[in-house]
Amino acid sequence: MRTLPVLLLRLPLLVAIAASAALVVEYTNAGDPAFCGVTSGCFAVRMSPWSRLFGLAPLPSLGLAAYALLFGLTLVARRKSQHVLVASLAVPGGLFAAFLLWLQKTEIGAFCAWCVAVDLSAIVIACASVWVALRAWKNEGSVLLPQRRSVVGSWVAAAMLAVLVPFIWGRYPVEPPLPAAVQAEGTPGKITIVGFTDFECPFCRRMHPVLHGVAEQYGDRVKLVRKMMPLSGHPGAEPAALAYLCTPAPKRETVADQLYTAEPEQLTREKLPALVAPKAGLDVDALASCMKAPETMAELERDKKLFEELGGRGLPFTFVGKRVVLGYNPERVDMAMTQELGGARPSLPLWSMFVVLGVAFLLAALVTLMTPVGDLDGDAPDKERSPSA
Repeated sequence: MRTLPVLLLRLPLLVAIAASAALVVEYTNAGDPAFCGVTSGCFAVRMSPWSRLFGLAPLPSLGLAAYALLFGLTLVARRKSQHVLVASLAVPGGLFAAFLLWLQKTEIGAFCAWCVAVDLSAIVIACASVWVALRAWKNEGSVLLPQRRSVVGSWVAAAMLAVLVPFIWGRYPVEPPLPAAVQAEGTPGKITIVGFTDFECPFCRRMHPVLHGVAEQYGDRVKLVRKMMPLSGHPGAEPAALAYLCTPAPKRETVADQLYTAEPEQLTREKLPALVAPKAGLDVDALASCMKAPETMAELERDKKLFEELGGRGLPFTFVGKRVVLGYNPERVDMAMTQELGGARPSLPLWSMFVVLGVAFLLAALVTLMTPVGDLDGDAPDKERSPSA
């Protein structure tokens, strides 16, 4: 009973640290999935406004720092006041974790497996910390663990691995399969860039010269495909998308240049035919008729449906080969192109990460359980201890 409440406190802390580290890797990858697929609940949570505290700091980074600090406090806590301090910090964290689970269920409509692991661990941590604090309040020695260097060292090593291992595995992820609809747009021997866009979206407008520049730089090695996703808040986006879809393929990049730079008041069904037709090599009336055609609207709806099926939550949303770029991120586009041109990379399966972490966590618990309970003095060498120590 001496070790049980403390183990129930420390082990979930290690789980929370490891899961938070995995989420930090996922968030800093700017779209390329390390631990979550594009269509996963993790991706949906990541793209929601709740993924950042006050819209600024990513929650996983704050969580990693908070759980690491709390774990450090559990290693040094010996007096009842220190155990109470741990509980006073852990209980609000558990309540906040329950709130985050509620948000995933009601507001976001998707569950992130890594987030759930963190949140459930936080709730267990809160309960265990109260248990430890109550026992310590009656008798400090009732929750005092062996202080040998082997015991403390095993917990410190487990915590270090909980932080470092997800970053190592995140550098060599098993790449998820490319969605079939995106794969269908590819051409053998070429890197296909599929970008969902809105011609009135300011970030899409900034992304346009980046993708256009990549297409020009790599020439025949790259195929650029634009998919339409006009947002409801941009009244000119849908007419512009229809005009683009009515443009013959060889002229589409020229028309895209014009649509991205046009003033919003020009992006109307009445003005666009006269604006775009000369660049598209079409008659004004023919373009206007095409924009009204049911076939064109059906093609637009297919693009919008595909965006939803792929879990798109914001624009621009771009596939560079097998890799995803979220938002306006020129550096990530260049990195993705470099990785695609470099060919296949070695990958570390996720199950092997769980094995490494599981062994480390289990060893820390076993070393603690196998050390005599009465061995509380960690300063004296083993050979100087009495047989009853």
